[in-house]
Amino acid sequence: MNAMILLLGAFAILLIALAIILWHGAEARMRQQAAGNLIDRHLQGSGAAPVVRERERSAAPFGGLKSRAWKNFLLRAGITPNRTFHIMLVLPGLVLTALAATIFGALSAASTLLLYALLRYFHLWYHATRRHQKAVRQLPGFLDTMVRLATLGNSIESAFQSAIPTTDAPLRELLDRANRLIQAGMNLDQALVQEARVFRLMELELIASVIGVALRFGGRADKVLERMSAFMRDREQAQNELVALSAETRLSAWVLALLPIGLGLFMMIFNNRMFSIMLNDPVGWNLLMVAVLLEIVGAIWLYRLAKSV
Repeated sequence: MNAMILLLGAFAILLIALAIILWHGAEARMRQQAAGNLIDRHLQGSGAAPVVRERERSAAPFGGLKSRAWKNFLLRAGITPNRTFHIMLVLPGLVLTALAATIFGALSAASTLLLYALLRYFHLWYHATRRHQKAVRQLPGFLDTMVRLATLGNSIESAFQSAIPTTDAPLRELLDRANRLIQAGMNLDQALVQEARVFRLMELELIASVIGVALRFGGRADKVLERMSAFMRDREQAQNELVALSAETRLSAWVLALLPIGLGLFMMIFNNRMFSIMLNDPVGWNLLMVAVLLEIVGAIWLYRLAKSV
């Protein structure tokens, strides 16, 4: 009975962690949707926005929306989701869970599986975040190359395709995917919007809107792109200063939010008898539930504090 209660508690903690992750993803999607609405308003004149949305729906894999979201997440992390990757992703967790179940019991097995899942997700999320930041830093240099080629007399499409070989990964991967869509018959601005939404690169969506307006109505797109490049550099410098000033606050928030969860899972794995004693005592059970509730409230509070600086 106690083991079943502890398993339910571990499952509840997993659901709480997933809820926090989904909440973070929902905020990111809201920001992306706001930028997407701005792009759609600029593209409605030629009917390009419905075309992009239709291509996004038709590009969904057979696994459905969840499978597409998982593949896009791995794509942002720079990982090819083949069979070997999934085996290496699941196999260590199963081995560690089996060892914990054999040595310490069912509660330790559930805690080990939960801890492994959280660590693997954090590892992939960290790689995706680093690649996203690097791609944003590469955009001004790519725009400068496009501006130089356009100034020499090349068209925007020709300047875009000629500037791709001068770019390194991870931005190179995004641009190559967009270039393949262009070679398949899609317009440049539509291809950039589609790939920018896959990689969640809102800056590239704004660039696509400028290119789309220039392709349909004319104008000096090179001058606008040059100013956007300078603006991105100024924004990056200001953001780096803000990150340096708020590093202590954000690090404290991470430590205070994750340390209780990590210690609790560690004790559940290696000393689950202590939790069994607490569950058999009504006071211990109440204290455990209060601790879980305080951890949830504190994690949300610290997350909002870290996002506000």
